[in-house]
Amino acid sequence: MKRLLVILVALYCLSPLFAGTNLQLFYDFGSLNTVCENKRTDRVTTTVELFYPDPWGTTFAFIDLDYNIHPNDPKNTPFMGYFEIARCLNFWQNTKAKDLSIQVEYNGGLGLYKAGDAIGGYAINHAALVGLNYCLHTADYKNIFNLELLFKYVVDDANMWRIKGPDGHWTTQEGNQIPLQFTFVWGCDDFCTAPGLRFSGFLDIWGQKFGNLQSFVMISEPQLWYNVGRWFKCPNLHIGTEIEFSYNFVGGTPGTGFMCNPCLGIKWCFD
Repeated sequence: MKRLLVILVALYCLSPLFAGTNLQLFYDFGSLNTVCENKRTDRVTTTVELFYPDPWGTTFAFIDLDYNIHPNDPKNTPFMGYFEIARCLNFWQNTKAKDLSIQVEYNGGLGLYKAGDAIGGYAINHAALVGLNYCLHTADYKNIFNLELLFKYVVDDANMWRIKGPDGHWTTQEGNQIPLQFTFVWGCDDFCTAPGLRFSGFLDIWGQKFGNLQSFVMISEPQLWYNVGRWFKCPNLHIGTEIEFSYNFVGGTPGTGFMCNPCLGIKWCFD
């Protein structure tokens, strides 16, 4: 208990240095042989997320780390890391087109897996995205509704829309013909007029090629947070939930189908 109090005091003292940043900690309840089957039992995820507006646009980034907390896990280390950063360029914020920005984005990561007694790794290949971002928001960005349409290029990915054929020439005939991603992001403070309640999340839909089959992938993670710290003079502290919905996402193969993973978490906002 004393250690927890020390951590909370330290976080409170450092808050001004990290304004615009938050730290989230989730426990995933998805388990095998249930309606939420997704092989994500005994998993904890930490997320560091930041968002900063400036006179030239906005910057958003996050880092996810997944940890396996199963008692038989031989490593007790993070087994997956994923990073995204998106920059919106907007030099016309005082014009009628102020809600429309140009967005550039990078995604990538790395993971470990265990198969029997063997431990291996996998890459979440570099992905570069560019496109348009249409954003409606209040002056403090507490309430935001954001639409994005992006061209997505995955580097050295066998599922990519442009691949090298047996003759050494590049072709677009056998790869993914829908290299686009649609994203919707939202955030709403005092949701349903309830003080301290925030509803936020995102929806991603993009095209991907699985073997000879063209398909699409969907992932959405709505979150509901309550500012429990407002009751004891610690407004940085929130408790809440996240529900992860996906289609053709886990495993990267068609037939994965729809999956749902409920999570319970706490969040510390550094502002």
